[in-house]
Amino acid sequence: MTIHPDLKGCTASNDGANNTGRVVEAGLRCPNEVQHTIVRLSTVVRMCSRLWDMTKLGDERRTGVLRTAVHAASIEGLEGLTLGRLAVVSGVPKSALQALFGTKESLQLAIVAYAVDIFQHEVLTPSADVPDGLARLRVVMESWIDYLIIFDGGCLFVASASELDGRPGPTRDAITDAVVSGESLLVRQTDLAQRLGELPTEPDPEQVAFELHAVLLKANHDRQLLARDDALNRARTALDRILPPAP
Repeated sequence: MTIHPDLKGCTASNDGANNTGRVVEAGLRCPNEVQHTIVRLSTVVRMCSRLWDMTKLGDERRTGVLRTAVHAASIEGLEGLTLGRLAVVSGVPKSALQALFGTKESLQLAIVAYAVDIFQHEVLTPSADVPDGLARLRVVMESWIDYLIIFDGGCLFVASASELDGRPGPTRDAITDAVVSGESLLVRQTDLAQRLGELPTEPDPEQVAFELHAVLLKANHDRQLLARDDALNRARTALDRILPPAP
């Protein structure tokens, strides 16, 4: 089976010095995949931070505003959330918001960076100590389904992807990088699970990740647009149809 490009750092090993017992069984040496994704997402945060010129003086106050802004953006969209609108929903004067963020684009990038931090905490951290392969893939997916209720308007990345897919620029790039990082984790863990014999080798890892991501998108869609209370439970049922129980 062809190794996915994101797994090119994994090499055959005969000495048993690997990151988990399951990886030893497959004869692989590979870095911690969740940590790999956290590093990749941290790059998105650093890129956003450079672009919106974060300074120590305003960090604490920005964080307080961003707690409100990320929920508002999930409902109104990153484009719809102007500094003026954020002033209304946060109770912080527009002049103060301008001092904290400067421009609307800087505000958007700050919101994306904050949302990435939340994703890391809610989706990636719970699986940090779980063995690579099927076990970690399941924990990531279960946490990701639970994460869909975090924001008032559903997943910020799903909403922003639809809103910005035809609008090139730094904010779209940041959303794209975050989404690709999450999808790549699903592909890598599926590939590892297949090579460990925990999943069938067909369909290929990209197809499995496609179907898993489709479950997340459908759950978010049904919960937000159609107000279906059973959306997340149906997503969990779909997950169990795609992935067997962890060994």
